[in-house]
Amino acid sequence: MKHYILIRIKTTSKTSLLLKLNKLNVEINNIIYEKNYLKCQILAKDLKRLKKYLISYEVEIIDETGFYKIKKELKRNSLIITSIIFATIIFLILSNIIVKINIIHENSYLRDLIKNALEEKGVTRLGFKKSYDEYEKIITSIKEEYKDLIEWLEIDVEGMIINVRVEERIINDYTKDYNTCHIIANKSGIIKSITTKIGVTEVSVNDYVNKGDILINGSIKLNDEVKANVCASGSVYAEVWYNIKASIPLLEEKSYDTGKMRFNIMVKKGANETIILKSRINTTKRVENIYLFKIFGYEFYLQKEYEIKSKTYTYTESEGTSKAIKLIREKLALKLDNFESVLEEKVLQKEVKNNNIYIDMFVAVKEQIGVKEYFKESRSDTNDESNNEYIN
Repeated sequence: MKHYILIRIKTTSKTSLLLKLNKLNVEINNIIYEKNYLKCQILAKDLKRLKKYLISYEVEIIDETGFYKIKKELKRNSLIITSIIFATIIFLILSNIIVKINIIHENSYLRDLIKNALEEKGVTRLGFKKSYDEYEKIITSIKEEYKDLIEWLEIDVEGMIINVRVEERIINDYTKDYNTCHIIANKSGIIKSITTKIGVTEVSVNDYVNKGDILINGSIKLNDEVKANVCASGSVYAEVWYNIKASIPLLEEKSYDTGKMRFNIMVKKGANETIILKSRINTTKRVENIYLFKIFGYEFYLQKEYEIKSKTYTYTESEGTSKAIKLIREKLALKLDNFESVLEEKVLQKEVKNNNIYIDMFVAVKEQIGVKEYFKESRSDTNDESNNEYIN
């Protein structure tokens, strides 16, 4: 790599000077004429020879060029650059260290249990933070290990602080208080199947039952006399009917990413947010904030701005009807925890009005309707069913 330098030579006769340089076989580049001066680039190795033969000229080095200029600047500012690099390394290390772990739950036993489990998996105070996927694996592992104690677990990384939120699994053990119960219907319907494990079956397939009817009796009788009381167990499925309404707009505006994304910096203090750079996306946009660090009460975020555009879709009546039926099925699935299958569905009424389609639909489903109703005897020495006290 050739080492060029930029020089300035004081002269009143630039032509004569150039002839002398040419005679000395000095490589000259980028000649600039100024009043009483000639500027040019020469090879650094030619400088000594040039000064030797141009004794009567005033030769001044103005600057380095190319790589050697960069090298010179780096050397001159080496202390500042070293300090910046060192500070950046320290910042990156500190920003990836956990300084505090908050386990949020009122049960001290559960807090200690979660703390020990996290420490076993490398999540400790003054330890390094892990990736999102690693935290997800840790959550899954702890939930699996303590599935009888933990209902829900979340690890939230906030700067150098780890917040762990946990919900305790509550198991309702009714046998601690009661050991006698019936299986009753929680809805009206036509019995489709019944499986009795404990107790006396009171209904048959295709029987119509009302809400509250006893399906499996926990009182075992002989000749109308109660011989024993047990906690009935089994499953009862019935055909249950629903009338569900739904509406769907035939005109729908959908947003989509154009693929255009720009970076920005956002500073937040309390509820106040300040964008450092001017946004280069002037249309509708979707913003994603990535937390960086917090200093002196100010939170710094890397902001990703995604350009969003909208397009209006027009559905036909047939497409609108299909979407409304799909919505009804989804609503039904969310509403019912124990339904097995849809037996029948029928659109009772359909109306298009103001660019909306309105559907009134009948749905018959096969659903588990048997629930436990606990009772205890009011006197231990009686077998009379009328003396049973029922507890829902």
